[in-house]
Amino acid sequence: MTTTITRGPKISAVTLFRQIAPTYAEELSRQLHRAGLVNSNDLITALTSGLMTFSREQGVDLASEFPKAWPEALRALRTARTEEGWEQLLPQTATAPQATGHTLARGASQMIKVLEASRDAAHMSPLVAVALGIWVITAVIIAHSGPLDADLSLEQLAECL
Repeated sequence: MTTTITRGPKISAVTLFRQIAPTYAEELSRQLHRAGLVNSNDLITALTSGLMTFSREQGVDLASEFPKAWPEALRALRTARTEEGWEQLLPQTATAPQATGHTLARGASQMIKVLEASRDAAHMSPLVAVALGIWVITAVIIAHSGPLDADLSLEQLAECL
């Protein structure tokens, strides 16, 4: 007896991530804003910290994966929204008061939870889940720096990893 498994349509990770990364970024930023994380630089720090922890726990080397993933994410995401749409994505601002260590840790923890839930729900490999995290951070940086200047911020972040 042969068992046939029917699966849904196959779509590329790029197509999927282009749609969901800005939504994840927006939802995370709003949740964390309500929790007191109001500075956009702190948001990037917290989400990156969470991604670093998640990557380490998954056995994925973020320092080598981030430089490979962000250019493709940036190319795909730049046109996912209008410039005005990107400006409205984050409730955080760069001039807002800085967060406490506890608030940053809460932000990192939320990023880990989102990536774990996505990995488990979609049966993602650890590498794909980390790539999703990179796309989410890329979306946040586009919203923070603007679609035209995001590459500079992403390059600086890649150097820090």
